[in-house]
Parts: sequence; structure tokens; C-alpha cells
Amino acid sequence: MDESVMNIENTPQMRQFAQLWMMSGSMVLATVKGILDDGRKIEMPEIPGRDFDGEITALRDLLDEIVQRLN
Repeated sequence: MDESVMNIENTPQMRQFAQLWMMSGSMVLATVKGILDDGRKIEMPEIPGRDFDGEITALRDLLDEIVQRLN
């Protein structure tokens, strides 16, 4: 096994990410597509102790980096 390559066999975080994506990934994609197809401006309620805009922005940046690192 090439330890210089991250995969679900040598990295618990990758295994967890893969499991989460396999369980919910297609649902998340379909939901996001439905939201975007609607075309209206998006307004989210305030969530105490959470920064929804910041979390979504961080997710975008992190997913972009993951996509860049895919072989």
C-alpha cells in the first residue's frame, strides 16, 4: 500500500467521508440542484451559535481542495 496516497484503507477520516457520502451524497446533490433550479435568492434563518454562511463557504473551499487532490 502506498502510504503517500490517502485512501479509505489508511485514513479513518477518508473512510468516514466516503461512508457519509455513500449514505447521503446523492440526496445532498439532488437537494442542492433543486434549490438552484428554483432560481430565487436564498435566505437562511439565524441559528444560535452557528455561522451558516461561513460553514457553507468553508465547505466549498474544502471540497474544492479535495477535488484538486483526487487522482
